[in-house]
Amino acid sequence: MKKIELSRRNLLKWASTSALLTMFPSTLRRFVSVTGLAEASEKEIKYTISKKIPQVCARACECDCAYYVVIGKDSETGIEKALTLEGWQDDPVSRGKYCIKGLAFVDSMYDPDRLLVALKRTNPKKGINEDPGWIVVSTEEALKEIVQKMKKFNKDEIVFCSPGDPYTNRLCRSIGVRRSDQRTECFGTHYYINSLMLTNPPNKYYSSTYTVTHSVWGFDYSNTKYMIWFGFDSFSKCGKAGILNHIAEGKRKGTKIVIFNPIKTPIADGYADEWYPIKPGTDLAVALAMIKFIIDHKLYNEKFLKEYTDAIALVDEKTRKHVGSSDRNWFAWCKTHQRIEPLSKCDDPALEGGPYKFEFEGKQISAKPVLQILKENLKDCTSEWASKISEVPIEVINRIAEEFAKASPYSCIPNLKRDAAGPNYANSWRLMHAINILHCLGGSFDHEGGVLLISDVKVPWLEDIAPPVKPYPPLPKESPDFRHEFPITENIYQKKDFSAPGHYGILGYGLYKTKKIKCVFFRNPYRGLFALVQPQMVEKALENIELVIDWNMYVDDLSYYWCDYILPAPHQFEEAKLDIRQYYPKYPCYVAGSSVQKAPGDCIGWGKLAVKIGLALAPEYWTIDGSGNPEKVIPTNTGDYALKKQGIANTVQEFINSKGGIWINKRFYKNWSTIKEIGYGRPQGRIRMYIDEFVDVAHEPLPIWSPRWTEPEGEYRFSLVVTRAPWTMHSDPNFINNPILKSLSAKNYIDCVWINPQVAKEMGISEGDWIVLETNPKYMTELPRPVKAQVHISNRVARKDCVLVFHGLGHRSPKLRIAKNFGYRDGDLIPQKDPNIVKKHDPTGMGWVEDVYVKIKKGGK
Repeated sequence: MKKIELSRRNLLKWASTSALLTMFPSTLRRFVSVTGLAEASEKEIKYTISKKIPQVCARACECDCAYYVVIGKDSETGIEKALTLEGWQDDPVSRGKYCIKGLAFVDSMYDPDRLLVALKRTNPKKGINEDPGWIVVSTEEALKEIVQKMKKFNKDEIVFCSPGDPYTNRLCRSIGVRRSDQRTECFGTHYYINSLMLTNPPNKYYSSTYTVTHSVWGFDYSNTKYMIWFGFDSFSKCGKAGILNHIAEGKRKGTKIVIFNPIKTPIADGYADEWYPIKPGTDLAVALAMIKFIIDHKLYNEKFLKEYTDAIALVDEKTRKHVGSSDRNWFAWCKTHQRIEPLSKCDDPALEGGPYKFEFEGKQISAKPVLQILKENLKDCTSEWASKISEVPIEVINRIAEEFAKASPYSCIPNLKRDAAGPNYANSWRLMHAINILHCLGGSFDHEGGVLLISDVKVPWLEDIAPPVKPYPPLPKESPDFRHEFPITENIYQKKDFSAPGHYGILGYGLYKTKKIKCVFFRNPYRGLFALVQPQMVEKALENIELVIDWNMYVDDLSYYWCDYILPAPHQFEEAKLDIRQYYPKYPCYVAGSSVQKAPGDCIGWGKLAVKIGLALAPEYWTIDGSGNPEKVIPTNTGDYALKKQGIANTVQEFINSKGGIWINKRFYKNWSTIKEIGYGRPQGRIRMYIDEFVDVAHEPLPIWSPRWTEPEGEYRFSLVVTRAPWTMHSDPNFINNPILKSLSAKNYIDCVWINPQVAKEMGISEGDWIVLETNPKYMTELPRPVKAQVHISNRVARKDCVLVFHGLGHRSPKLRIAKNFGYRDGDLIPQKDPNIVKKHDPTGMGWVEDVYVKIKKGGK
């Protein structure tokens, strides 16, 4: 394809994709001639419904709702286009509902700012005031140049920034390079704790589907009797149809919902029975006090603890490890026989007491049961203690603990995503650990009305359908996100699950400080630079990196200012997919979606892209016989394999044609059954409450109280609380680049910083005033970038020590006409993480996105 040079003036006038499409075939020009829905609202266009295509909203949120995309035909031109959505009643998650984000995805197919061509930089990277000198090249040509440049780098000089999907996994493993997922601020902590306690990957149900916690569970909102939300009710939850319809059903049946959150959201208005404006970052104290109360009053489910957990397992007082191997053959103390016996064969195991003394493998051992150690660890974690820390009343903590225990196993504590109260502070891993223990005490794991576990369905990895012909090459010993310095997570990543999340917030520090990486490949169509913390450090690092590539639907800030190549990505509705209902896995279920239309322009799908790079750089791993012959490329349709193995259909398309794209086995939920198949010590699997691996890295094996790693100091007294609007998804331009959704954001003050009315009065701040938020320089010593924004004064910020900001704004790329210069960047306030500091607070490397204190200063416009 002929290269076409674009002047700076023409590039900045890139107000419509049509300007670039004059050099493409008429079929592509025809695609963009259709008016987008946002523009169509201003004039009358008549459509006739022509068909409805099944789809799965696999990238909008954790729900992955299934619905139909409604296609209409323009009565004047005969051109077909997607118009809206129609609910899919058979889907057990969405139940025929969908949200505004799903509708926005429809419109985004026709966004005039959408990238449909590959671009190549011709000018050096000198910052945001310089012309990148972009020229249009064919995607094939760009890819050839990228591959040739990648060949000159060593393996330890390349990093892929991507989720752990089947294609990225195989690509990185085959060429022997590291992968760092910088889009895991929502679920990284959850994933690692779940892996250590329960899911124990790989297991028979762990799937390649990209999920919220990379685990195998959801919550039975519809049938639970009692729910506790530690910040779970973010503003973004207010728009999630796949969650709300189940919560609404549960409320109709009498579910009690208790919320701890310093912010009062509309979902709290509509669903909460009780709401407490907890002090930020103190949720762990309340959870520990609840555990102590339940143990002290023996309100726990003894049968579950003895048969499905390690509560009865003995721990050597000297080594502080389970007596026995790390994942099976643990021992309990039999009270009847006064000796140690294997857990599964112990007649009368002791839950408490000790130390018990015995000889094991030629050594004299003194040991106590896990539950006894937990009880002793929490002796000082009284409700009085927790109340002083959290500012939740003593009687409230005691009563809620008792009510939760008595409602169990029909109780749960949803803990998906990064929300305002507790899930992403430095102690978030301890909070997640404590939440899991509360589920264990109540027997809520793997039980209807509690925590649901997936069973009998799986979407495989590429390795399942095309095993490598020889072992993969070793990965570089060092990772740019410092994962290699965290033995627990490195072990999971290297030996159990290559899809494990990267160390959130440390990649930017690694790129900036070590300067070892020379090639960064971003798989970035739905979050971009602003999913990162302190993006200014990432920006500075990328200026000096030789080769930076972004695969994207838009020319966003990262692409425009710091990339050398931008490859055009298809829209999610331009790809077929197969999904399992991981959000609501009560019944084994597969649901499929068809491509709404062929990807326009020169777009290339990620799977196809991975195959091309793999064949060029490691052909033996991408051909069935190791020959490198492109005609013998490995099969990559994991959906076909999954359906065929289940005996449902031979292909995804056949599944859609013959069964309407959904298969569901509405059987009775088999309580406490899946644990035995996926837990530690299979086939009689159990949940580990006591984590031996934490002992190895000088962290406590059971959750204990730890304060936030930062403290308020002088003017830096406002705890930064981060949330998202119901109609946005991280920093995805699909939403804010939509004029209707941008208008909705502006009308609802989403581009403002929210403060408490009393704070506003004390500081003399009025509605709409401009302010500056600045992070304590003690914790952001390099490249500080304060946030300037207008103020919205709201009682929803219930505490005087909090300030609320919204995630997903702050795009500056001139290629986003609507989103450009709208709002601030919340990531500018969140420090990059020095791994030496992280290790002191968090062995998973995932916490503290909201562990930040800022000061508020008037002025700044």
